Parts: sequence; C-alpha cells; structure tokens
Amino acid sequence: MNLRSIRVQLTVLFAIMAAIAVAAITWFAISQGSDGILDSAEREAEQVVKDAALNRLTGAEVDTPNTWDVRINEQDDWRSAEPVGDAWVEPPLFSMVEGAKRWPAFHEFSQDGPWLAYSEPVTDGKHWVVSAIDLSDFEADIRQLRWRLVLAAIGSIIATSAIGYWLAGRSLRPARLAMAQQRDFIADAAHELRTPLAVIQASAGHTLSRPRSEDEYREALGEIMTATTRAGSSVSELLELARLDAGQAQPRLAPLRCDLLLEEVAASIRVENATVSAEVGEAIVVNADYGLLRQVLETLARNGTARASLVGLSAAIVGEKARIEITDNGPGFDESVLPFVFDRFRRGDSLGSSGLGMAIAKKIVEAHGGTIEAKNRVDTTSGSGAVVTIDLPLGEDF
Repeated sequence: MNLRSIRVQLTVLFAIMAAIAVAAITWFAISQGSDGILDSAEREAEQVVKDAALNRLTGAEVDTPNTWDVRINEQDDWRSAEPVGDAWVEPPLFSMVEGAKRWPAFHEFSQDGPWLAYSEPVTDGKHWVVSAIDLSDFEADIRQLRWRLVLAAIGSIIATSAIGYWLAGRSLRPARLAMAQQRDFIADAAHELRTPLAVIQASAGHTLSRPRSEDEYREALGEIMTATTRAGSSVSELLELARLDAGQAQPRLAPLRCDLLLEEVAASIRVENATVSAEVGEAIVVNADYGLLRQVLETLARNGTARASLVGLSAAIVGEKARIEITDNGPGFDESVLPFVFDRFRRGDSLGSSGLGMAIAKKIVEAHGGTIEAKNRVDTTSGSGAVVTIDLPLGEDF
C-alpha cells in the first residue's frame, strides 16, 4: 500500500470538490455583483430623467447631457426629438420609444462603446423623456469584479487543496503508524531470530557432517535447545511488545499494595551470587494490573542480579505519586547507552537477554499512566550502581 499516492488521490478529490463549490459560489457572486453594478447604472439613468423633469417644473436652466424630449403624434404622422442639454451620442430614440412593451423602459445600444438608455412617458402617450449614460465605467467595474472573484476563487482552491493535503496526512497517520509498527516488528523479529537460527543451523550442520559420539550428539542438541529457547523467548517478547504498541494489552486496573508486591517479587527471585531484598515501609496502594506490574519489577530485578550482588526494591509516596526504586551495587549503566536504555535491542553489555525487557517495562508503565527513568548513582555511603525509578499514580481512595 502506497500511502503517498493515496494521500495525493485524497487531495485531488478534495480539491475537485472544493473547486466545484468555489466555482458555484464565484459564479453566483459574479452574477449578483454584475447585476448590482448594472442596477446602479439604471438608477443613474433614471435619476437623470427625474432631474430633467424637476428642472422643467422649476424652470431651472440646467444642462442635462444626453437627454431628449421625444414627441410622437401618430395621427398627424409627426415626431420630434429635442436634446435637453449637450448630446454626444445619437441613440435610436424613436425605435426605442415605439418598441417599448412597458414603462419605464431600458435599452442597451452600442455607439463607440456600450450605452444604456432610459425612457419614461411624460403625458398621454405622446411625450417621453429619454436619457443615455455611458456604460464603459460600469462594465470596467464588472470586469474588475470578475477578475477579483476569479483570482480569489483560484486562491481559495489552492488554499483548500493545501488544507486537504494536510487533512489527508492526518487521516492517514494511523495507517502510517500501523505500517511502521508492522515494519518494526518484522525488522525486530528478523534481528532477534537471526542469531539463534544461525546457531541451530551451524550446530545441526556440524553434527550431521560426520558420525558423532553420544556425548557429542547430546552437546549439539543442548546447543540447539538453548538457541530454540532463546528464539521462543524473543518471539514471546516481540509479540507482547507488538500488542502493547497496538494498545491491545490494556492493563486491568485494580487496587494493589505496592509494598506487598515488592516483598513478593524479592522472595521469588533466587539466583547465585546475588541477593534481592525489599525495604518494607508504609502501605502504598496504586491502581495497577498485578501481572503486568509484577512482570516489570521482576524484569528490572533480574537485570540487576545479572550485574550486581545486591539488588534492593523500595517504595515511597512522593507528592501524589507512588515511587518505586530498583537499585543495585553493580557498575551501573554505560554512559553511552544510558540515554537509549529503554529502546529496543539496546544492551549495555553481553549479560542481558534480548534487549526487549526494558522497552516492554517502559510500555507497561506508560500504559498505567506512569513514568520510568534509569540513571546511575554515585553515593559515598552506598557506592555506585544503577537506579531505575517508577512513578505511578496513587489509588483514588488512598
């Protein structure tokens, strides 16, 4: 699946839909705006006629340009057209008056440019006043309006296309994340299974190359068993990490005594050359999944026993959090690895297992709404070592 091409297709679809909507709005705006400009031209022509009529009533001698008194007497077959003021255009006055269906009437004609004539009867169908105004400026306004709206429409389509591209990216983010998780899982599985499979292949090939003694066969089978155990453990950890990444392994929260859990974990770990102890303090209750939180504590404690002779578990209340600390008296974390200690397959040395335990622990703690931090300590009384700190929200009734 090519998410980039899907994003482009979604953007194109969004742009087409936006273009249709913007084009319809632009057409409506141009139509309404043009009608408004032409209406203003008609009002101006009408006002010229009214001014001419007013001047006639008051007897004022005011020059009204491009205005005519038109008289038609069909019985006597007599007609006349006298300009009221200066006239620099010659409209078809008689044909406009005689061809009008109703009054007042507007007529557009062309004479060295577009013109609009307005005619209105004055008396009993024999006398009319006709005015003409130049439409050049009005049509220029219409053209300017049309260009502005078209440019605004183009800009709107470009802007909406950019927004559509951004929205398509956001909508595809879960799919991109799922594909990234899938790629990571495949890469992690290949990375982790490469070594045990190589051991199995090498041991089997070496053993089958010639007849062996019973002890040699047992030794080879032991190597194969160790490699398959490691591979099985790695696959289980990878599957668990994949479920945590996908949000499928949600913790089943219930009130849990941290202090009692620390004692239980310390008592369950028995290894040679290392001691795990729990510092029992006050009762501390958190809302947590017993199995998942115990898994975290056991993982961190066993990591400590692989490098130190003494591992301590303690819990205390810090503000509104329950703070759990796992300390040891070992060499601590390598400073170059410390910033990445919770990343997958980050091993500080050869003593660890798959390198997934710390990453799984971090996912589990974050699923509980907590935080986890690893650092080295240098104390004059207790010496150096590693410290892993877990902060979890306290229980609601605590």
